[in-house]
Amino acid sequence: MLESMHHTINQKVAEIFDLYTELHDIRVTLFSPDGSLIYPDAVNRPNCGHCRLLREDLGLDSRCRELDHKMMHVAFERQDMITYTCHAGMREVTSPIFVNEELAGYVMLGQFRSETAPVQSPYSNDWKKEQGSNELQEAYEQTAIFPEAKIETLLSLFHHLLDFIIGGQMIQHKDYDLIAPVIEQIQEHPELELQLDEASRLVGRSASTVSRVFKKVTGRSFKQYQVNHRLELAAVQLKAKPNSPVAEIAMAVGYDDALYFSRVFKKQFHCSPSEYRASS
Repeated sequence: MLESMHHTINQKVAEIFDLYTELHDIRVTLFSPDGSLIYPDAVNRPNCGHCRLLREDLGLDSRCRELDHKMMHVAFERQDMITYTCHAGMREVTSPIFVNEELAGYVMLGQFRSETAPVQSPYSNDWKKEQGSNELQEAYEQTAIFPEAKIETLLSLFHHLLDFIIGGQMIQHKDYDLIAPVIEQIQEHPELELQLDEASRLVGRSASTVSRVFKKVTGRSFKQYQVNHRLELAAVQLKAKPNSPVAEIAMAVGYDDALYFSRVFKKQFHCSPSEYRASS
């Protein structure tokens, strides 16, 4: 289990990153919210040969780290994945990871080249002057290279992987285990409205503790989380069961009054259940 300040990261995440690296020859790196390296360690999976020579032999490590942190900040401000070309001519990708609206860390992809990149490393002449060899240029030419269309596909795939990782709760707040039985109860029995005092008895904690941790971990209050889950489940069933009456679906997610269900649903989705079902 990996850790990122307030979050725990399932080992499955590392396995997914390893598979992505093996498949595309693109290193995946995970950082904490403050930019500290979490995974992998430099020994088990070092930087590409070109970047290693730049950092260690040409003394550009501080410049590389400065750029990494700068682009993490840009990605955080945009709250989205960004791609850019570094000072060494390599394409890199940075994305913030948000879990329940809280920053859990950053993930970076690199280093690889676009087919539109210069054929010569920007530092090859400097290297040749200092080291008297073509080793840096040779390492540059050995880095993975892709056409722009393929790069877009690789980034789209990775974006979906991140969504899968977060949606599958493979990155969780460290307090998640405390309320896990409550979340399981809500998800397995949406037709039964769980009261806060029942939830507190279920985990052996006070109601105030359950309420506080729920907000901290999920970003929603105990009641908001439960309502949101029931309505999202109803939305799925409206599409999956086009012939089922709205009242029947409302009952399945714990709403005995179909009119009240429709009002709550419209507040959440800005349209009635029937309109939602008819939408594409």
